[in-house]
Parts: sequence; structure tokens; C-alpha cells
Amino acid sequence: MAASLPLRFGTPDLEPALGGAAPLSARVVVGDLRGASAIDVDQVRLGRRGLVFRFPWYLPEGRHAWVELNLPTGKRIRPLVAVLGRSEDGLTSARFVHLFPEHRRALDTYLASPSGY
Repeated sequence: MAASLPLRFGTPDLEPALGGAAPLSARVVVGDLRGASAIDVDQVRLGRRGLVFRFPWYLPEGRHAWVELNLPTGKRIRPLVAVLGRSEDGLTSARFVHLFPEHRRALDTYLASPSGY
């Protein structure tokens, strides 16, 4: 079983799956009209309404980013998220702003799995 990641920064609505599922890796794409950067992140934990991940630097609250995730089920999802905050130990929380319907189904299937795949 993976260790639980602490949520100390006011994210009660995320309901991240912090139990037995192993943390995932993802690519976070941040930027604006002048350009974008894709940063690989680890310790990603998913919930129905958002996610928690370790990001190498501070992202301001409200900042939007695309997150590219390959689920252990073989499905790939790409939610648009808004940053909610960052914990003292460097974990960033974000809520889903947009999730394509087929990506929602893939996420729900993954979260419903008793083993977390």
C-alpha cells in the first residue's frame, strides 16, 4: 500500500484517492499566449473532482493548466485544472475545470477499481 499524501491546504471537495492506489506520473502543461512549458510531475493522486501532485515550483492559486495522464487501465486523460493551493511539503492541489466525456468515463472506471489497478 502506498503512503497517504497529506492534504493540509483546504481541499475537502477533491476527495483524492489517497488509499491503496499507487501514485501516478503526469505531464503538466502551463503557459500563456507567449508560450507553454510541459513539466513531468510525480506523486499524482486522483479524485473524482481533482488531483494532487508534486510540482517543482509554485503555481499561483487560480492558475490553469492541462494535465496529461496515462491511467494504469491503458486510457489517457487530459483534464484542464485550476490550482487551489500548495502544501508546505510541496504538493499542489487542483480541481477539474474541464474533462472530456470519454475522459470522465475512463477516470470513473479507474477510480471504481477496488485495487486502483
